[in-house]
Amino acid sequence: MLFNVLSDPQALNAIQGKHDILLVFISWLVALAASYAGLDTIKLVRKVTHSLWRSVWLFAGASAMGLGVWSMHFIGMHAYQLDFPVTHAPVATLLSILPAILGSLSAMVVLSRPAPSHHSLWLAGVGLGVGIGAMHYSGMAAMRMPAELYYSLNLFLISLLVAVVLGMASVYVYRLCQQEWGIQRSRRCAFIAALCVSIAVSGMHYVAMQAAWYVPDGRVLVLPMHSHSRWLIYLIGVVAVLTALLTLVATGVQRRLHASQRHEYMTQTRLLEVISALQDSVVLLDNRARVRLCNAAFERLVGSTTNQLVGASIAHLNYAQDSQTLNVEIRQALEKHGEWSGMIKAIRANGLGFPAWLSVTCVNYADSNERDYVALLSDRSEEQQAEQRIRYLAYHDMLTELPNRRALQARIEELGAAEKAVHQQAFLALLDIDRFKLLNDSLGQDIGDELLRQLSKRLQQWAEKGLYAARLDGNEFALLGACSTNDGAIAQSEVCSLIDKVLASLTADYDLQGHTYPCKLNVGVLIFNPVKREGSAPLFKRADLALLVAKRLRDGQPQFFRAEQERELEERLMMERELRFAIENDELCLHLQPQVNGQHDVIGAEALLRWQHPQRGLVSPGHFIALAEETGLILPLGEWVLKEGCRLLGKWHQDAQLQHLKLSLNVSARQFQQPDFTDQVLSIIEQYDAPPARLTLELTESLLLIDPEGTINKMQQLQRMGVSFALDDFGTGYSSLSYLKLLPLDTLKIDIAFVRDLTLNRQARPIAGTIITLAESLGLGVIAEGVETEDQRLVLANLGCHVYQGFLFGRPTPVDVFTNTLTRPLTRFLD
Repeated sequence: MLFNVLSDPQALNAIQGKHDILLVFISWLVALAASYAGLDTIKLVRKVTHSLWRSVWLFAGASAMGLGVWSMHFIGMHAYQLDFPVTHAPVATLLSILPAILGSLSAMVVLSRPAPSHHSLWLAGVGLGVGIGAMHYSGMAAMRMPAELYYSLNLFLISLLVAVVLGMASVYVYRLCQQEWGIQRSRRCAFIAALCVSIAVSGMHYVAMQAAWYVPDGRVLVLPMHSHSRWLIYLIGVVAVLTALLTLVATGVQRRLHASQRHEYMTQTRLLEVISALQDSVVLLDNRARVRLCNAAFERLVGSTTNQLVGASIAHLNYAQDSQTLNVEIRQALEKHGEWSGMIKAIRANGLGFPAWLSVTCVNYADSNERDYVALLSDRSEEQQAEQRIRYLAYHDMLTELPNRRALQARIEELGAAEKAVHQQAFLALLDIDRFKLLNDSLGQDIGDELLRQLSKRLQQWAEKGLYAARLDGNEFALLGACSTNDGAIAQSEVCSLIDKVLASLTADYDLQGHTYPCKLNVGVLIFNPVKREGSAPLFKRADLALLVAKRLRDGQPQFFRAEQERELEERLMMERELRFAIENDELCLHLQPQVNGQHDVIGAEALLRWQHPQRGLVSPGHFIALAEETGLILPLGEWVLKEGCRLLGKWHQDAQLQHLKLSLNVSARQFQQPDFTDQVLSIIEQYDAPPARLTLELTESLLLIDPEGTINKMQQLQRMGVSFALDDFGTGYSSLSYLKLLPLDTLKIDIAFVRDLTLNRQARPIAGTIITLAESLGLGVIAEGVETEDQRLVLANLGCHVYQGFLFGRPTPVDVFTNTLTRPLTRFLD
């Protein structure tokens, strides 16, 4: 029987031994080295095509791996120290190596396949684990000692399970690593798998040793381990490691031989085939410039066969334009530098030339004093065409094929460098298609593109007459030309006449896919002196300023640049920067103008924005509101006014003398259109604890034309919270009375234009009376703005208006002055 099962070791006074830790570690290292050597052989096995050599290498690798596994077991057995002498039957011990070799062989056979199945991998792992287990327990059976060997069944089964599971893990680890990293990193795969195999062997061995119990026969003497046993352990360990190293060396040498064979396989015939397959012409010349070797591309180039070319002098071949001069240049460069390269115009056998890159290099041989030269000729026709196309695209517009802005800039530079530029003026005209976006939106982008193409063709006709036409971007074009005089006034008259002729041809009707379109152009013109060489940027800037004036006027007349325009622009940019700084640094303030009733009692005020400029002093909104609207600064400006006004209302609410006052704030159309305007107003009211019933927002009639439904919705939301609305400058806009009926207004303000003419113009009085009657019929209050005389007030009172605002009752004053004056007679508001 191979083993006895012992259920209760204490019943038979069974004992166990102890392990020598140093020998345990040595045994594991031996197993790791041998496993790595065996698994590393797999890469070589895959490259071997002959079946016999494949089998030899498989067996060699399996033997090295099996020997290492067996050596680990042997060293581990001797690392297990018992209190009685133990010997091993030589034949049985040596035979125990066979299961280890067979188990290793089964794993390597499967892993050497290109794509083993999961079933094969599973069987290989089981075979490796069973081989390890069989090797161990057959080796244990070869033990000779004065004791009976028993096994704990649970640990015995666990040891077998460890061997099988870790054996399968080792196989799968190697396969997975190999799939992830490929065959080029097989050594890393082998090391990782060998680590698993060594753990499997060591784990199985030492678990199995824990399962072994020994029952001495009573005649046991406590003996130490003999020194010759240790020498035997070290000898076997060294043999196993040397075997692994020899296996690694052998596989490495064999790999190098395979690599060398592959390099040597590239014979001269194959090299010639490679050269012949090249599209570029290749020629090998001797020291006297005679052809020794050439490929098919060179044969096609010169129209001769290899047999005709070999031995012929390159000087007799017409391979390039002016080849004789070129040959001399190349020969001199080779003698001096050993190489030459450059662009040439090569000539085919049919006489057609093409651009080519020629490089000639000297070839020095290591085993001979001979010297040859290799020439490589590459056709660069496609590259040159591509470069020309790229250059064309870089300087031309794709849609119209006119020169683009970059080309125009280069042309301006050339114009300044011309010899006759000293005596001439030049002009730059920018042409913008008026309402082009409307055309695109109404008829489609295809129609817009067609207009651009047709206009470009008309411009090209003028380009043929000496002008330089370009498309800058979108719907903007340019004309550049030279004047015949250096006198500014004569040059302007000359350019004006020319532009009129150009416009006459460009604005004639266009047939756009069945649609007749009368094109209108806005033109800005700059006359400049090319010899100043200012660069294109300032010239475009000045021409753009003239074009902006033309766009604003939209009368179809060309506008010439004036120096004042540039100064105005600079001032405008400076004011924009200063206004932005003013908003951020508290340079703004409110002035209040009183609103009074028929008894001359102050019932409220209108807040008017002022800018306290550090150098310019007090700046009225007429100088900066339009700029704020254009630049978008009206939004932070309006938010500041709203916050400051609500802060005043919150402060007044705490004062018994001021809490009855209303405050009117002007709101721009752009500010009111913001999606969060309603939330912004309510948030500011809450922030400053301002009474909504004392706040009036003044809107302009232009707002009604933009988004009437959205305007009404926002007004209703705020009105429900108590905020009032007044329609400012009523009667000067274009609002519909039907919208006026729908708007949730509280007050109409009669514009100052009607109030000023009440005593001067007969038509002003009935208009004002109509506005007052309309307000009464709609249930709205009325405020008259700009009341400056008592006669105006009396007329308004007779017409039914009893709330006034104007210089008659007070000029706009700072907040502190306004509040202090309320406790004094009303005349104090007057200057």
